[in-house]
Amino acid sequence: MLVGSVLLHGVVVGIVLVLTFWSSAPKIIPPATIEAYLAPAPARREPVRQVAVTPDVAPPVEAAPTETPPPQTQAPALRKTEVAPVKIPVPKAVEKPAPAPAPAPKAPPAVDATLEMRHAKAERQKVAEQEAARIAAEARREAAQQQAEATARKAQAEATARQRSQRESELARALAGEQSRSTENAGLLNRYIAEIQARVERAWNRPPSAQPGLKCEVFVTQVPGGTVTQVRIGQCNGDAAVQQSISVAVFRASPLPAPSDPSLFERNLKLVFAPDA
Repeated sequence: MLVGSVLLHGVVVGIVLVLTFWSSAPKIIPPATIEAYLAPAPARREPVRQVAVTPDVAPPVEAAPTETPPPQTQAPALRKTEVAPVKIPVPKAVEKPAPAPAPAPKAPPAVDATLEMRHAKAERQKVAEQEAARIAAEARREAAQQQAEATARKAQAEATARQRSQRESELARALAGEQSRSTENAGLLNRYIAEIQARVERAWNRPPSAQPGLKCEVFVTQVPGGTVTQVRIGQCNGDAAVQQSISVAVFRASPLPAPSDPSLFERNLKLVFAPDA
């Protein structure tokens, strides 16, 4: 019982110490081995007999024999018992892998300031040359376009002038031909009208009321072939009998003579009847 109690107390004390240390320690430390030993029981002491001492020396008197207790069997000495250490399983904490250290940033390579300035200058010069080439190309394109537009305008103006001159020439020739034809036709037409008037005068019977100096306008409508279809008297200085006699004379002269040029035929004719002229 004593050994069991000691072991139990030792185990409890060890658990308490381990738990306290585990809760307060920042790191996991494996538990220490607890060793317990069984201590031997203390030996029983014999009672001390007291002897009275007198000042006078006297022969020793033998005391009456006393009854001595039977010798007790002395308990054998307990051997030192080694108690195996009790290992308390402690749950192992899951150790997270330590994050890998970030790689140190590489130092940028040393740049030669002079070389960098040369590169920048060359780049600027290249950009300037490209811009100058672009501006020159645009100027050449604009000049070529302006030249082409000027050439086109000049050609258009020349063509317009030639067309105008040609039209004017044709118009002049047409006017000249028309005037020539008009003059010629006017002579032919006058001759044609004179022939009609002569035929009407030959068919006219002069009434007694007709006065000398008779002059009347006569409007005649005819069809191709010279057949008269209508006669109307305009201004006239003769009386009604004279006007009636003129109308009868026009119908009597039908069909009227045809012109020498068929293009001179007129459906509506204006005659001046003046037999005394």
